[in-house]
Amino acid sequence: MKRGTILISMILTLTCCEKTDINAVLENELTTDSFRLVKILNYGSTTDSEPSSFVDIEYDGNGNLIRESIYDYPNILFTYREYDYENNLLKEKRVYDGQVGNLQLGSYRVYEYENSKLAKEELFLSNGTSKYTKHYEYAGNKIVNTYKFNDESGIYHQYKYKYNKDNLVTLEERYMYDQQRDSYIKYHYDDKLRLTKTEYYNYDETINQAEEQKYIGNSALATEVLIYDSQGELTQQRELLYDDLGNQTEVKIVDTKGTHSLFKKTYNGNLLIEHIRYAPNFGYAEWTVTRYEYSEIN
Repeated sequence: MKRGTILISMILTLTCCEKTDINAVLENELTTDSFRLVKILNYGSTTDSEPSSFVDIEYDGNGNLIRESIYDYPNILFTYREYDYENNLLKEKRVYDGQVGNLQLGSYRVYEYENSKLAKEELFLSNGTSKYTKHYEYAGNKIVNTYKFNDESGIYHQYKYKYNKDNLVTLEERYMYDQQRDSYIKYHYDDKLRLTKTEYYNYDETINQAEEQKYIGNSALATEVLIYDSQGELTQQRELLYDDLGNQTEVKIVDTKGTHSLFKKTYNGNLLIEHIRYAPNFGYAEWTVTRYEYSEIN
């Protein structure tokens, strides 16, 4: 298994930790063959000298994530997660939480694969009671259907995907309960395979919102996003900024009151080392600050 793949898998698991709000990394920003993410630190502002919480990350000899320990500063462990693998494929994830100082198994997930592709994951409570099973279906290497199932609700939280000849997603349909379509999203691309428009529809096929991506020349990086409401009125304009390596470093919101930063990111090469988020509902004041530490892979 490539280390880049390992890191992406690890990042996705971090998004479920609501207390520390560490779902800052959404793309491949921590993917590298030379360095490994080992600590995530969360601050209230850039002026804070100490973090409010942090995550320690451990790996096995193959580079697979095996443990995430989440602390309140300075050293209060309030939850941790353990991961087991078979042939470098994740087989089980266990979450320990509860009373600080006496953390117990709270839940666990078991993963099954077909042809090395994830086919099923099942969530259990600590006593072995199954909460639901999530299924994954593919056409070739493209995922086309995911859904959860349990005896009480049947099939629910279902997502279906359609693709064009270039293997780009063109339609995402969402079914919440009773297999009734709740909403859907259409994706449009130009002849350079760049995403140019995203349309969000309600269950009754009325449009809810649309986003247009603008580019300069042949660049694959969008420099502007225009957001429209259900009436086609422009409600928000965003400017996207990048460094020389193509890493997105800032998103600015432009409105009648001026230009405001939504977030800023700082990199060391391609390694994300700081992510500052700002709160639009509070005058774009600093909301959270997340910093990342790495160790070099020998």
